[in-house]
Amino acid sequence: METREKIVSTALKLFLQKGFYHVSLAMIAAEVGISKPAIYHHFQNKEALVEGVLDFFTYRMTAWNRDYLADLSSGRDYINKIFQAIPIYKNVEKILLEEDTEEYPYTYNNLLQILSKYKPEFRERIARDARNFREVLTRNIIASQAEGTIKSDIDPSSLAILIHTVLEGSAFITELDGSLDVDILAADLLNITWKLIEKK
Repeated sequence: METREKIVSTALKLFLQKGFYHVSLAMIAAEVGISKPAIYHHFQNKEALVEGVLDFFTYRMTAWNRDYLADLSSGRDYINKIFQAIPIYKNVEKILLEEDTEEYPYTYNNLLQILSKYKPEFRERIARDARNFREVLTRNIIASQAEGTIKSDIDPSSLAILIHTVLEGSAFITELDGSLDVDILAADLLNITWKLIEKK
């Protein structure tokens, strides 16, 4: 792993372990095993490092989605697959840090909430990633309508927002409420969604 990527992944791990406001560049440098001035070779300040973390998320999730959603034959298949990914989205840290065992006091969603209030530019960057996801989802909804599987009188953009809300919200509430089985919930939500939108 190159030094820049090591710095970014270590920063993310420390943000999840200790909370964003409790992590300094000196702590990150010590964890990586480099001097604090060495970080400045890659990142001008903590805000620039946060941009690196957000880039890291986009890069990792784009690659993961490309593999996860490969070889789909229809828009319907795409929608089914993203609902089936709810348990994965709930623990997205495992994809980002490529580990299966570590549990953190903070989640990536916690971090995004903090960053969106910390700086307007971060909020816009996070919103842009969400819009990009919905654009892909909208294209697949349109494809499903062309296939005759989704009702044609449903606005694709509005349905994309609804599905995105269900995906994000279900991952969030199952994170909060341990009595909910995320796999069962994901299957139930998929069935309910199709009952509402499927063209008979």
